[in-house]
Amino acid sequence: MDTKLDNRRGDIGSVPAVHRPAVAGYYYPAAEQVLRAAVDGWTRQDALPLPARAVIVPHGSYARSGAIAGAVCSRVAIPRRCLLLGPSHTGSWMRWSLMAAGAYRTPLGDVPVDEAGAEALRRRCPFLEVDGWAQRGEHALEVVLPFLQRLGPADLTLIPIVMGSETEGEISRLAAAMAQTVRMSEEPWLLIASADLSQYEPRDRAAALDRELAERITDLDGAGLLRMTRGRAARMCGAGAAACILEAAAALGGSRGTLVQYGTSADAGGDPHAVTGYAGFMIT
Repeated sequence: MDTKLDNRRGDIGSVPAVHRPAVAGYYYPAAEQVLRAAVDGWTRQDALPLPARAVIVPHGSYARSGAIAGAVCSRVAIPRRCLLLGPSHTGSWMRWSLMAAGAYRTPLGDVPVDEAGAEALRRRCPFLEVDGWAQRGEHALEVVLPFLQRLGPADLTLIPIVMGSETEGEISRLAAAMAQTVRMSEEPWLLIASADLSQYEPRDRAAALDRELAERITDLDGAGLLRMTRGRAARMCGAGAAACILEAAAALGGSRGTLVQYGTSADAGGDPHAVTGYAGFMIT
């Protein structure tokens, strides 16, 4: 699969213009019509979309977590401006990677980067590295986009951030910068964390751990979530991203999250002795 970024030339040299799909045909269908039908099939047609400050969605393959992502995105009124934060799976050396220009591509088309929003965020959080190259091959953000494309407005924009750091101080600084940027905007924003719950646990233990993780998420307890995962009580992919979004949502006036849907990889036919937990949350 081609995971390269297209280039364009400018005064500052070569910069990424389009982030091509890295996992189309693997995590989700590569054909436009098939993908469109798949996303629509996992979308709840009876759901009334409501305004939300933030959501947390899984980043597994659609066969395993598509129904959960669809249930969450169906419940939310998706605005034009979305900020999407997820963990690095590619071993990038970069602690924080912000793609500040160009677009993310899926088989459904291109989602342009919100350049003004990215610049406003970077001014408030200078440790964000403006480098889309570090996002090559990364799937955590990409798998969320088709749901936003199908359910969001035609002029949807994105601020994509991939994090290779889970330093608590940096997470809090980014959360504060996000909240300040949203407050200063005249438009609504949706903050999105891409995160999975427990990793490679027997089904019963995974369910018990995930209940504890879900309690911290619904309480908007980002610090507690990090303590639980750092203490090795539970392994979670994207704990830092979830904690950051929870802190930002709380700073914006959020008081509680709602668990929309939960499942595990075993529910979709995976090994019941080594499951991954998937859940979708909405913070209003």
